[in-house]
Amino acid sequence: MPMVKSILLIYFLNLAALSVFAQKPEVKDHIIAGNQNYISGDFSKAEAQYKSALSKDGQSVKANYNLGNSLYQQKRYKEARLHYEKVIQSLSASKSDKFKSFHNIGKTYLDQNNPEKAVESFKQALKLNPYDEETRYNYALAKKLLEKQEEENQQNQQNNQEKSDKEQNRGEQSNSNQKGKKPDENQGAQQNDGENGNKGEGKNEKQNQNRITKGSDGKNQQPTNSLSKEYQEGILQALENQEQETFKKIISQKAKKVRTNTEKDW
Repeated sequence: MPMVKSILLIYFLNLAALSVFAQKPEVKDHIIAGNQNYISGDFSKAEAQYKSALSKDGQSVKANYNLGNSLYQQKRYKEARLHYEKVIQSLSASKSDKFKSFHNIGKTYLDQNNPEKAVESFKQALKLNPYDEETRYNYALAKKLLEKQEEENQQNQQNNQEKSDKEQNRGEQSNSNQKGKKPDENQGAQQNDGENGNKGEGKNEKQNQNRITKGSDGKNQQPTNSLSKEYQEGILQALENQEQETFKKIISQKAKKVRTNTEKDW
């Protein structure tokens, strides 16, 4: 990542030199002590001194701005922005004070990889001082990072959409395959049922054929009622015929005997 150009230290010293003597004596003492700690790199002690100054004068533009700088050096960016914003909102803050506060807010957003808000902050700073080279550099850098971030986001969204589409297509294809298998399975089941039915019918036909064949041989089969009746009638008819023949023979024999006796009587 290209280096962000800073104006924290330069403005910090200028502010301390130009305005510290305009403060109340007790506020002035805490600001001077805080500046010394800041220069020596002891930002936590500088923070304590600036907060002490604000406890005496909560509207102090210089104490709020320098406290924001000491918090920034400790990478406590959100807290630092709160004090820069107090400078911007202060009625006693100069145009230069507000410009430097907007610039430093932009730096906090750049360090937090939020180029969108950094661009907006640097833009506000340039409205107050359009010729500051460091602000113009940081503004161009933030815009470049924002464009790159938007491209990456679009690419990620496209990749996620493609991935989602592929997963959806797989799901639809899986569902269609499952739906396609069910009729085949049912058809197979029906076919099996049909085959089983056909086999059952075949067995029944064979059994019927076996019954018919056995019946035609007259084995292991009782005569039906109709056959028994016909059979009985035939026997009766034969007996009647036999009786008639016998009766005829008897009459014929008697007739011969009569004739014989008659002849003898003559």
